[in-house]
Parts: sequence; structure tokens; C-alpha cells
Amino acid sequence: MMNIDNLASIFSQRNGVQQSMSSSIMSAIMGYIMQKGMGSMLSGGSGSGGGAEGIKSMLSNLGGGSGQGINQDHELVKHVQHNAGIKDPQQASQYTRQGLDLMNEQADKNPQGLQSLLGNFLGASGGGQQNKGGSDSGSFLDNVI
Repeated sequence: MMNIDNLASIFSQRNGVQQSMSSSIMSAIMGYIMQKGMGSMLSGGSGSGGGAEGIKSMLSNLGGGSGQGINQDHELVKHVQHNAGIKDPQQASQYTRQGLDLMNEQADKNPQGLQSLLGNFLGASGGGQQNKGGSDSGSFLDNVI
């Protein structure tokens, strides 16, 4: 079964990022997706693979395919930068693209696992929680997991 730790572990191994930062990045991306109401696309499709197609469509809409449309001015990048406590906007942009690429890949390899993870995340997040607090980048993650 896929969970946030599995996804963060893959991200960490591929990108040389600490596990805790990887968890914060992936949680921030998923939080943004749910906050924007894109989570409704998960259950939207009827027929075989409706959820998987919804995920692929949602990821494509976010980043123009494989994250190519993501730059440091994109709202998602700013969300990741703030919630993961990343100081450099270029680095936040890179990590956001890499996170979206990983989710896109998982949508191909394990669509049910990713759909379940996003569904669980939606339930755990209460639909719209956001860290408005100070600079404690871990508090967002603590509230989600």
C-alpha cells in the first residue's frame, strides 16, 4: 500500500533530499491539490480507470505535462516553498517539478495506490487546513500525517 512515507522515500532517493524535507514537499503538493478542489477529480470518472485518468489530467493541468509549465512564480511552487520551508525559489520550483513528475509516474505504475493516497490525504487534511504559523516547516507535516 502506498503512503506518504513511500512517496517521500522515492523522492528522497532520486533527488538526494532528506526524508523529512521530501515528506514536506510531497505533503505540500498534495495539500495544494486538495485545497484547490482538484481532489474531486479522483472520484469523478466512471468506468475503468476514471480515477487514474482524473489524476493524470489534474497533474497535467497543474504543470503542463511533466511539470514543464512550473516556474518559481507558479502558485503551487510558492505553496511548496512556504509549507516546506524552502528559502530558494529556484530550488522550490525544481522540487515541485520533481514531485509532480513522481506523482505522474506513480499514476502510470500504481494508479490505485496514488488514488488511495490522495483520498486518504483528503480525509486526513480535513479538506482545507493550511499552516499559517511561523517558520516551523514541520508543523504542516505533523498536522497531515
